[in-house]
Amino acid sequence: MHILILTGGGLDLPFTRSYLETHTFDQIIAADKGVQYAADLGLNPDVILGDFDSLDENTQKQMQTWNIPIRTFPAEKDYTDTHLAIEEAISIGADEITLFGATGTRLDHTWANVGLLQMAMQRGVRAWIVDKNNRISMWNRERVMQKKEAFGDYISLIPYTEKVTGITLTGFYYPLDHAELTLGISLGISNELVDDVGVISMESGDLIVIESRD
Repeated sequence: MHILILTGGGLDLPFTRSYLETHTFDQIIAADKGVQYAADLGLNPDVILGDFDSLDENTQKQMQTWNIPIRTFPAEKDYTDTHLAIEEAISIGADEITLFGATGTRLDHTWANVGLLQMAMQRGVRAWIVDKNNRISMWNRERVMQKKEAFGDYISLIPYTEKVTGITLTGFYYPLDHAELTLGISLGISNELVDDVGVISMESGDLIVIESRD
């Protein structure tokens, strides 16, 4: 089951509309300000959750008309609304999650959301953060990339654990052969696919893959 999560960071509405025209999802979860985004996009979520402290009065009234489950949490809580939305998605059977609104000007939230990709991965769920300029994922096993399906021209590899070892890249402008990426070193930034198919393989560690358009 592929679940779309709309959460409360920055979201480019024209880009999101165009993306949704070519991608389908089994269910939609709107978290906090993501409820406003869902209304702006004309979407009817299957579940909404959060503390709803960022919603105006009209949106709060509208969400009451949707006749769907509402999970309400206090503003003072241990986990972010995005974290709770991912937990909700996994609990209802997601094997793939795409997040919109997970990046923005709040770098603390953006970086925490990148960390949530690891949580999903460790529970056997593929997860993607998508915005107008980037698609972000995390991997601890081989990934095959089709050039025709790449999100952007540039592909950067950033270790999330202290080290990612045994990295081999084929089909890339800058190949690697059993290399090691270390946290804080920029070796994996701004690579490009040159073949129709590229392969990223590794022996250990968790690797952030960022596909960028700009």
